[in-house]
Amino acid sequence: MKRASIYLILAFVSFYLDTILTMLSPIKLFGIQFIMVPRLTLIFLLLITFYRNVYVALILGLFLGLMTDLYFGEIYGVYLISYLICILFVEKFFSLFYRDHTIVFIVILASVVVLDIFVALIYHLVGLIDFNILNYSIYRAPLTLLLNALLLIFIYSVLDYRQKRKRSIDIKIK
Repeated sequence: MKRASIYLILAFVSFYLDTILTMLSPIKLFGIQFIMVPRLTLIFLLLITFYRNVYVALILGLFLGLMTDLYFGEIYGVYLISYLICILFVEKFFSLFYRDHTIVFIVILASVVVLDIFVALIYHLVGLIDFNILNYSIYRAPLTLLLNALLLIFIYSVLDYRQKRKRSIDIKIK
């Protein structure tokens, strides 16, 4: 019960930070508008998939996807389905390949791009936005990847510090 409440609190915090960090965008440099989209909620879900359990991640994905759809979405269910698909694909990838931290880092950042493109394509098919992959790869993808990589590095450093602290208690001093 304690662990479930911690997951829910972290889920709310990641959603809230996602909302706050969204206000950083767009950035105008040299007269060109760049967009960066934080995906801290997706990063949280994929780290839960990696470190804990896919079923916990799926339940949190349902909850956070619904929250994201209700708060940000024009079409309900897009983020809910997108989060679940990303969790399932990442879990399948991790079950087939070695779980190295570098691979996890790359897979999570690739999932951020895949989620962005998937949501944009759905909105484009419905007619809500005009999506151009070239504009996306020039004006949105680089800063989105940079922001999410920085967030992921910060999260990894916190998790690594926590793991080292936990290990140092368990080590017997000779």
